Amino acid sequence: MTRLVYNLFLWLTAPLWLGYVATRVVFGSWRDRWQERFGYVPVPPPTSRPRLWIHCVSVGETLAAQPVVQRLREALPDYELVFSTTTPTGQQTAQNALRDSVDYFIYFPLDLPFAVRRTLRRVQPRLLILFETELWLNVLAEQQRRGGRVLVLNGRISDRTARRALRLRAFYRAMLRCVDFIGAQSPTDAARFIELGASPSRIEVCGNTKFDQALHAADKDADAWRAALSLPDHAPVIVVGSTRTPDEEQLIADAYQQVLHALPEACLVLAPRHLERVDEVERLLRARGWQPHRRSQLPTPDGQHAQVVILDTFGELASLYSVADVAIVGGAFAPLGGQNLFQPLAHGKPVFFGPHTHNFRDIAHLAQAAGVGFEVQTAEQLAEGILRLLSDPKRREQIAQHAAALIQNHQGAAQRCVEQVKRWLQHH
Repeated sequence: MTRLVYNLFLWLTAPLWLGYVATRVVFGSWRDRWQERFGYVPVPPPTSRPRLWIHCVSVGETLAAQPVVQRLREALPDYELVFSTTTPTGQQTAQNALRDSVDYFIYFPLDLPFAVRRTLRRVQPRLLILFETELWLNVLAEQQRRGGRVLVLNGRISDRTARRALRLRAFYRAMLRCVDFIGAQSPTDAARFIELGASPSRIEVCGNTKFDQALHAADKDADAWRAALSLPDHAPVIVVGSTRTPDEEQLIADAYQQVLHALPEACLVLAPRHLERVDEVERLLRARGWQPHRRSQLPTPDGQHAQVVILDTFGELASLYSVADVAIVGGAFAPLGGQNLFQPLAHGKPVFFGPHTHNFRDIAHLAQAAGVGFEVQTAEQLAEGILRLLSDPKRREQIAQHAAALIQNHQGAAQRCVEQVKRWLQHH
């Protein structure tokens, strides 16, 4: 009954969402391979090899899935792996990071009955593995109807989703009845899934696979990045990752301006979360009187040093943190939930972030408790914290040790997820 009401709602609201879809296809990021959104996926009919279908929404979930997928490839050599994403940036990340592990890359279909059935007929997965909280009723119900299993790995319910979902508890209960197993990131997430209708017998706390993924980032050392970015030798470097709004960048620019008063040689490397904002960020920095260089134009041909750099390339931020003396992670100075803190911590860097970390609440609390992460609210607090750490190399060495220990002590979630996949394949 719930599914009937859901699909009736989809058809009644079709004029609204069809306009959105058409805009994305004609003018937006869905133009490339748009047919896959309607179930026309470039996957041949299955042969004698069984298949797993792994789905992630975007970049963050894809990176979290990376250690799981790589272990699945080793553990299940006779299986074909199909990997889907919703966003083009997630698709690009997947093809860059998982090309040696995945057989087919596709876009996830719209949750329309005909698109879902067409995709599932083509892929025919024994297991559908969803990362974090990517639940869609038609996909789940159709996979169950076909006799396939559904697993949610690295499962989480954000604070915002938890508040909204309680008003739709019947809808979530219908979806979660179609899920065979949930590997939750934390006891809090497990409790929230249960509150929404999941059976406690089908949930296990497996941990967060981003702890396992974080150590994959250290593939380029600090000296190599200094040379690649034309940064002067021995100058302190502040790396800012994943800023999302002009207000965040203004706050960070204010803090950097204050740092320059005390340390005029300090360098700033800023990576906006979305590359289409690079022009906007460059204008903001030039308005301060700085001369920013784009990463794509470095190193400079004449040997000139760069002091302010904008990262306008894809997929380099995780490694870039190695050159930082201190790191700042955006997405939390505005009420957006925060961004990935794991990557700078994996490089042993002290990391500053804003107060709005509800999407990364567990790692934010762990980092603060370990003395390696610092929540600040104002440019003054940020500048003061940066200057305090830049003037204390011994403290930064201690933070490097504690940060590495924090990441290492919480690893193992990826292997626990793989064991659950193997167990459910045996059930199948």
